[in-house]
Amino acid sequence: MKEDDFKQIMARPEINATGIANKMYEGIANPRVRLHNKINNAKSGNGHARLTDDDLSKAWEVLKDLADDIYSREPEENV
Repeated sequence: MKEDDFKQIMARPEINATGIANKMYEGIANPRVRLHNKINNAKSGNGHARLTDDDLSKAWEVLKDLADDIYSREPEENV
């Protein structure tokens, strides 16, 4: 997944960033804040928070799982 694609998806108003962050950063304190800071390149220490390849890989898995779940519930008249 490309960083810009992920940022555009997360900007959609129907996306719950908190739920996605919780899945991406399980067991880490303040996952929503962490994701928000990385998406917005917030200042962090001497640098800026940024999305890593690992973050984007985790995001892909969470979004793919969500898409698969949605698709599996497609109404039968559309199948």
